Amino acid sequence: MADIPKEAMEKHQARPERRAQIPKKLGRYRILHEVGRGATAFVYKAYDPQLDRFLAIKVLRQELAQDDDYREAFLKEARLAAQLTHPGIVTIYDVGIADAKPYIAMELLEGATLEEILRTQGKLNLRTVVAMSSQLSRALNYAHKQGVVHRDIKPGNIVVLKDKKTVKLTDFGIAQLDEALGSAGKHTDKVLGTPEYMSPEQVLGKPMDNRSDIYSFGVLLFRMLMGITPFKGGDLGQLFKQIVKDKPPVIKVEEDKVQDDVQDLIRKMLQKNPSKRFQKAAMITAELANIQQRLGVGKNAQSGRQFVSLRLRWTATMAGIVFVAMCISLAVVYFVQYRSLSGITFDYGRSIARMLVFEISAPILLDDTVGLNAVIQESSKNEQLTSVDVMRPDGTILASTNESKIGKQFVPPVERDLMQTMEETHIYKRKLADKQILFDIEMPVIYSNKKLGFIYVSFNADSMYGASKTTLITMLAVMMITLLVVFIITLTLAKQTSADFQRVTQAINKIAFGRVDARLISQRNDEVGELFAAFNRMASFLEGRLESEKKGKKVENSEISLKEASANRKVVMETIELNIENKKE
Repeated sequence: MADIPKEAMEKHQARPERRAQIPKKLGRYRILHEVGRGATAFVYKAYDPQLDRFLAIKVLRQELAQDDDYREAFLKEARLAAQLTHPGIVTIYDVGIADAKPYIAMELLEGATLEEILRTQGKLNLRTVVAMSSQLSRALNYAHKQGVVHRDIKPGNIVVLKDKKTVKLTDFGIAQLDEALGSAGKHTDKVLGTPEYMSPEQVLGKPMDNRSDIYSFGVLLFRMLMGITPFKGGDLGQLFKQIVKDKPPVIKVEEDKVQDDVQDLIRKMLQKNPSKRFQKAAMITAELANIQQRLGVGKNAQSGRQFVSLRLRWTATMAGIVFVAMCISLAVVYFVQYRSLSGITFDYGRSIARMLVFEISAPILLDDTVGLNAVIQESSKNEQLTSVDVMRPDGTILASTNESKIGKQFVPPVERDLMQTMEETHIYKRKLADKQILFDIEMPVIYSNKKLGFIYVSFNADSMYGASKTTLITMLAVMMITLLVVFIITLTLAKQTSADFQRVTQAINKIAFGRVDARLISQRNDEVGELFAAFNRMASFLEGRLESEKKGKKVENSEISLKEASANRKVVMETIELNIENKKE
């Protein structure tokens, strides 16, 4: 027999500490080291020199291998499991006896058991559970179609590969070993199956079929999501009593939109009566696909009219209404404030102009040029005034804050807009090159009803526009904050309402497809809670009605069978009597 290649030995060398009972060889296989052990068998990592590959070998314990019935049952169930070829089931390469040791040579899985992962993490997130469970349900459905029932679905018999995406189901043959021996009157120290994952019929010793696997699968789902099994008694008697009689606790998941779907799925899988569970694992696959779709990770099967979410519609509508209302309010407030500030600014400008007119009237009348210029130069100390010009009626400038203009003809600015006219007083608005805005006030100088000339005062309007701009920015900020608050509140309320509607829709769809066991779990005490309670009462009524109809049909069929049996007996008796009479004749 060929030696193991040096490279392979270096890559897959055995553990430094080996146990004395580990064989070096088993038939053609080279045993490297032990990877696990159970109540019935040891598992070793081995090397097959003929096919140049590493594999796992499960070897029946010595004390069990010496029992003829146990050994034959082991090999029979292993050969049955070897017929299973599926991506979600560990592949069995070889089954046989070598050195008086029955063995199973199977695929070597690199990864960790689900039990090890759950022991470390406690529980898994919903999306991971659904993805793993979809693979397992397809594997179970395939096995059940081949007539193979696992009978020991548990985390320890599920391996999660290193890619953390692929899961494989193991130990199909070993799981059925004790039952085969039980029919032959053999018993072992271990309990058939794992107690926490046993179905009620398994606990009661009744016949088992694929629906028992579905129950154990439901316990597995519960454990993956909640971190514990649904039933966990202090001893086997208490545990078995809970499995047979008690209802499982309510499932809580992080995704509210599939809360009811997950709860209904596991509740149906954990029904005490096998006839009320899913009858095929393919039905579980379909339910999981529906949950994946609602989580946004499956294929989108929606068709027809485009669906518009209620939360999107409500949020957009409310945000739009508030936005329009805020814009109208903003425009009105800004317009009113602008007019008010403009009026205040104009009054201030006219007041300054009147005061100057009062002060310059006497100097103009007395032709006191020195006194007139003194008043004008004094006015230039006002920071808001940019220029002051005093003209004769013919337009000649008598005094000005700009002395170079004195004696020249006054030329009004070309680009100016008339803002207001009141009793020969005109107010203009103009914009300078540096975007500075000025207001110009042109007012006549009158003394004792005699027009002495004109005064032209220019002052800065930046303070007014600055106040308006500040108000506008403040109102825009308030509008944005209001919009954001309305958006968040509306989205939250609409999301909750939409989720409630979706839950009812999903539940009604289940009823439409015959899932009369669907229920809506809720602790709410409002109108939605009343709706959920009404739906649950309707579903309970339909489920009870359906059960009554089934029982009625059974009774009717039984009565028909009795009538047929009675009629057949009557025919038989008449035939016998006729034969007797013929013999007498």
